[in-house]
Amino acid sequence: MDTRDERLIAAQDAARSRPTRTRDRFAADALSEWSKAYFTAAVHKRATTLARDKTVNEKHFVAAFGSRTLSSLRPLDVRRVVETMSQTLAPATIRTNYGVLRAIMNAAVQSELIAVSPCRAVKLPAAKRREIRFLNAEDLRALADTTPAEYRPMIYLAGVLGLRWSEVAGLRVGRVNFLRKTVEIAETCSEVNGRIAFADTKTRASRRTLSVPSFVLTMLSEHVVTRGRPGADELLFVAPEGGPLRRSTFRTRVFDPAVKRAGLDGMTFHGLRHTSVGLMIEAGAHIEAMKQRLGHSSIRVTSDVYGSLLPAVDESVTAALEARFAAVTQSASALA
Repeated sequence: MDTRDERLIAAQDAARSRPTRTRDRFAADALSEWSKAYFTAAVHKRATTLARDKTVNEKHFVAAFGSRTLSSLRPLDVRRVVETMSQTLAPATIRTNYGVLRAIMNAAVQSELIAVSPCRAVKLPAAKRREIRFLNAEDLRALADTTPAEYRPMIYLAGVLGLRWSEVAGLRVGRVNFLRKTVEIAETCSEVNGRIAFADTKTRASRRTLSVPSFVLTMLSEHVVTRGRPGADELLFVAPEGGPLRRSTFRTRVFDPAVKRAGLDGMTFHGLRHTSVGLMIEAGAHIEAMKQRLGHSSIRVTSDVYGSLLPAVDESVTAALEARFAAVTQSASALA
């Protein structure tokens, strides 16, 4: 054991020796039992997030040391689990998984079950910026054309407006304002453990009203008419047998076959959201406008995800400025 590990263990042992009101009562609590209590109380988490976090906890952390008491866990133990995950998982996934354990252990500290969290001094693998694939307007049109007519508008809602799958699946007829040419994103529809779950948008910023290009609005209008003018509270897109769309079923039966027919193998529905960013950049949109249309909580999120594409915005601005002042110079020369 290296000296750093010894110092960390000594510091943690010293912290645990401090008296607390609940030390004796909860000293024997195992991670498996405490995490169950933690998730039961995690009413702030979205259903999809909660399901994912439970799976991550069971697969990686309960499997590693679920029967051990909270007070016995040390940073060295956590580092070993991180090292194990590093053998098969991407850095970004490891960071997400580690965040689950850190939240569980922080809650244990706040509940005075332990004095300090073992999720300290744990070095995580550096996150690598993923290469983002997006389609140009011609490719997007080709994909839409190979998609069944009843689902074709979904391609444009994701690829032009940047809607998430859950936002498209949860969109109701009354949220489309054909007079104002807008669509309101206020609800999501996801599949959690085999069950359909409706919920509010992912974050407060995700609840937004977007202006819709005329050609997309026309497509939506025709879609509503074809469906027999469903009521305002009905879902805009439904499964063939009626009811909400399931992402896995839609992917295998509708989206993937359309992708293959269009010759765009490997494209995902979420990739259409990336495509909307590429199109906004091509249109010279400001990063703040991108943030708002994507429903990101901060510009930092937009920059972190799409930072590799943003130089194109700078280049387009420079080109526009050059063109603008070239026109001014030409006008001045003509008057001279």
